[in-house]
Amino acid sequence: MVQEVYIDLYFLINASMDLLCLMITAALLHRSVSRLRVCLAATLGGAYAVASLLLGPGGVWGVLLDLTLSLGMCATAFGIKRTRLWPLVRCAAVHLLVSAVMGGVMTALYTLLNRLHLPLETLEGDGLSTWTFALLTGVSGIVTLCGGRFLGFSRKTKRLTLTASLFGREVTLSAMVDSGNLLRDPVSGRAVIVADLARLKPILPPALFHAYESGDFSLWLSSHEQAKRIRPIPTRTASGEGLLFAMVPDRLTLTEGALSYPADYLLAAAVLGETAQGFDAVIPPA
Repeated sequence: MVQEVYIDLYFLINASMDLLCLMITAALLHRSVSRLRVCLAATLGGAYAVASLLLGPGGVWGVLLDLTLSLGMCATAFGIKRTRLWPLVRCAAVHLLVSAVMGGVMTALYTLLNRLHLPLETLEGDGLSTWTFALLTGVSGIVTLCGGRFLGFSRKTKRLTLTASLFGREVTLSAMVDSGNLLRDPVSGRAVIVADLARLKPILPPALFHAYESGDFSLWLSSHEQAKRIRPIPTRTASGEGLLFAMVPDRLTLTEGALSYPADYLLAAAVLGETAQGFDAVIPPA
C-alpha cells in the first residue's frame, strides 16, 4: 500500500507539537524561555521528524537518536550549557514525558471521537482534518499541563521583590522563596538570603567582589572594619562541606504585592545559575 505524505505539512505538524511540548515543559519546571530559542528548538524537532521519516532509523539507534534530540532541543530552548548536565537531563526527561503523554492523550481523544461518531468532517477513512488536529492538540496540551501540575511537577513559586542596601548603595532584585535554602548564621541564628553575584556587583566594593569571585577572603578580612561586615556560614552540599561568606546589609526591604516591609536577613553572594529558576535571589521560608 502506497501512502502519500506531504513533507511540508508533516514538518509543520511535528514542529508545532514540539513547540507546545517545550512550552509545557517550561511551564512545569518554571523556566523562562526565549521565543527565538524555543522556535529554533521546535524547528530542529520538525526537521528531525522529516529526516526520520525519510531515513527510517529504528531499534536501539532510533531510541538513542530520540534521546539525543531531546537533549539538544532542551539545551537550545532553555540555553542550558553542556557543563550543567543535571538541569539538562531533568529538562529532557520532563520533555520526553510530556511528549509521550501528549501523544497518548491525542490517540485516546481520536479514538473517542471515532466511537462517538461526531459530525466533525474529520474521520473519513484514516484522515484527520486540520481543525480536528488543532482541537486534539489543544485539549491534549491542557490535559498534560494540568496533569503534570497535579502530580507535582510544578509548584507555585512565591515571588517577592528584594531591595538591598549595602555600602551606601542600593539594588532591587527579583526573589523567590525556596524551602531548600536552610542557611543560617550559627552565632546569631539569622537566616541567609543568597543573591546572584553578578546582580550584586554594582553595589559591592571591587575588593569584596573579587573575594567572592576567587573565594579568597583573606585580604578583605585583614581589616577589622571590613571583617565585621562578613559572617562565615557553614554549608553542606552533595560535594562536601564548606563556608559561604554572608554580608551584614545596611537595610533589606521585601515587597509582596502592595505590601513592603523590612527584613532581618544576612545576604550572601553566589553564582546561582539555573538553581534560582531565573530569579536574582533565593529567600529562605519564614
